[in-house]
Amino acid sequence: MKSSPPSGFDPTSDQTLLTITLSSVAPQLPPEKREHFLVAVDGSQKGRRLRFGLDPITIGRKMTCEFVLPDAEVSGRHCQVSTLAGEVDAVVIDLQSTNGCFVDGKRVREESRLPSGGLLQLGAHVLKHEYRLESELEQSLELDRDLEKASSYVKALLPAPIRDGPVRTDWFFLPSTKLGGDAFGYQQLDDHTFAGYVVDVSGHGAGAAMHSVSVMNVLRQRALPNTDFRDPAQVLHRLNAMFQMESHGGMYFSIWYGVYEPQTRLLRYSSAGHHPSYLAQPSRQEMVPLQTRNLMIGALPEARFVADSVEVQPGSVLYVFSDGVFEVVTKEGTQWGLQDFLPLLRRPAVAGVGEPERLYRAVQEVARPGALDDDFSMLVVTFV
Repeated sequence: MKSSPPSGFDPTSDQTLLTITLSSVAPQLPPEKREHFLVAVDGSQKGRRLRFGLDPITIGRKMTCEFVLPDAEVSGRHCQVSTLAGEVDAVVIDLQSTNGCFVDGKRVREESRLPSGGLLQLGAHVLKHEYRLESELEQSLELDRDLEKASSYVKALLPAPIRDGPVRTDWFFLPSTKLGGDAFGYQQLDDHTFAGYVVDVSGHGAGAAMHSVSVMNVLRQRALPNTDFRDPAQVLHRLNAMFQMESHGGMYFSIWYGVYEPQTRLLRYSSAGHHPSYLAQPSRQEMVPLQTRNLMIGALPEARFVADSVEVQPGSVLYVFSDGVFEVVTKEGTQWGLQDFLPLLRRPAVAGVGEPERLYRAVQEVARPGALDDDFSMLVVTFV
């Protein structure tokens, strides 16, 4: 049985003929090809991306190189990188460089494979091998731009270090490539009271960063209703009421919040889902953990919060930090934890280097090449 043409169908109409013609001659787009890229993920050229292929590209300090790395630890012509026909891996050839190059932490002996996602280290620079579609690259670049904007906004809100007075502060903040949800701050609540905190929002990306900014702004502006900001437990209780996860995209956060009174030398503090902060006595041999067992902020509306206090000796130093400081993968591929990090706090100061930056450098010495997996946020408070 023959089927009838649809109602209104006229095979002689211009519209029908145009549709048939366009359908019959529509070009078939060629399949999208993957290409190889080197992306600087650490060092002075961070963010720079270079496409490469079968023809080798040279990396080094000389301006004639395709990828120039201005670094005294990098030789003039340090190494060459090229692809292998039909393969995902690339090849690295060391050009008899002085300091060598390393693929995923292992020194290259003349020649080495560089897998997709592998890391190539030359001096202080780390380059990542990416093998991806052009469309994926554009999406990645757009995400990088969004994360950079979010990162810049977070950094703009961080307070300046305090160099004088009974309470002095210094800090080091380095967002990860994925941008976590770290934030911190401090301020004088009145003439006799100083408050400081570190916040760590769950997840990564611009959403987590903006959530941490919201929390930071509430604390900076003291925008919690009916709250005595000198009472740490009350501050956490009000934050929990304002930032319940079901009304904030499923995001929750941990926090350490402390209040110090120089006249009494009493530090009151409360933490929610956060590891301890550590108070180093003047001798630096004793590290007092400061933590209260409270549920993270946003998880349960009826959660109750408690606080604790400690007397602070002159010359004591308080370390408040996020878990990105100690949750790192080492060069040997092992996962660090808090107990691995704590011995670094007891090491002596380094002349001309701030205490937070000293700790960052010490962590980088043991971490695998490349950027850290999470934000590095370290706040150091010295009590005169």
